[in-house]
Amino acid sequence: MAGILELLTRDAFGLLSSAFGLQPWGIYFGGVPVIIADNIVEVQYRQQWSISDFPVEQGAFQSYDKVQIPYDARLRFTAGGSAANRAAMLASIAAVAGDTNLYDVVTPEAVYLSCNITHYDYSRRSNEGMGLLSVDIWLIEVRQAASAAMSNTQDPSGASQVNG
Repeated sequence: MAGILELLTRDAFGLLSSAFGLQPWGIYFGGVPVIIADNIVEVQYRQQWSISDFPVEQGAFQSYDKVQIPYDARLRFTAGGSAANRAAMLASIAAVAGDTNLYDVVTPEAVYLSCNITHYDYSRRSNEGMGLLSVDIWLIEVRQAASAAMSNTQDPSGASQVNG
């Protein structure tokens, strides 16, 4: 019974937060949403791993080294109403699509950090209403490598010449 009550409470909170514009879905930069849209109607997340295979004697293969591949996320934003509202959504997407900033994809269940937009496309369909603009945005994780810092290095001019 406690589980059902918890689910109903979460659903009620979700409805109230949506009514007051507190919906946590979206693409964020520095804690601020960067896409101006009426709704987010779809979120997809994919995480993969690759296992390397190599041939060994007599035509056999051996598998080794499981490696995590950067995640990708896809979101579908919609905007309807006036042409100005739809244009504002497209302008907000175009403003961030070509840059190299790292964004966060935020959902109620998880936050996916450090990704960048790699693609967007939009469509209008008669069966969804020609006044509704749907935009799909694809993002991929950008992994940052730590740079090595060197200290107390010797000047190469002080080293003797080596021939060899």
